Amino acid sequence: MEVERKEINVEALKSANLPIIWVLGGPGSGKGTQCANVAVKTGFTHLSSGDLLRNEVVSGSKRGLQLYKLMEMGELVPTEIVLDLIAEAMVQEVYGGKAKGFLLDAFPWHLEQASAFEARIGAPKKVIYLSLEQDVMIDRLLNRGNFDDTKETIEKRCANFQNETRP
Repeated sequence: MEVERKEINVEALKSANLPIIWVLGGPGSGKGTQCANVAVKTGFTHLSSGDLLRNEVVSGSKRGLQLYKLMEMGELVPTEIVLDLIAEAMVQEVYGGKAKGFLLDAFPWHLEQASAFEARIGAPKKVIYLSLEQDVMIDRLLNRGNFDDTKETIEKRCANFQNETRP
């Protein structure tokens, strides 16, 4: 499925040379909670790839509608689209003058995303990995109640995590 793309100039982001931390873990492992805690202590900007995707969906944009179809089926969104959303949010923070660093929650999902990010923006300063039992993650997600948190899509996301991301 073809998803609309936006052109993002990342030169200001690269030249700002701010610390970037990747926070990885299975769906529902607590990445968002831990990123929120670290963001309060450091002043870093917490960006969740899942939240960026969901926000684009609820915006009603053409790109959002295309993403909704993928996410509803539990499919992974193409790397270049996720990277576009993250780069766009990071650039906005840099231009806003408030960025001290970035906590990227649930990104990268796999090595292709990691390589694409490093080629386009740069390498992270740190990587944090959170580990949790899958049944606990599933229960947390079912209780969270996001539109893409159905039993079927959660199980598919957990399987994708096991096959694509888990170290």
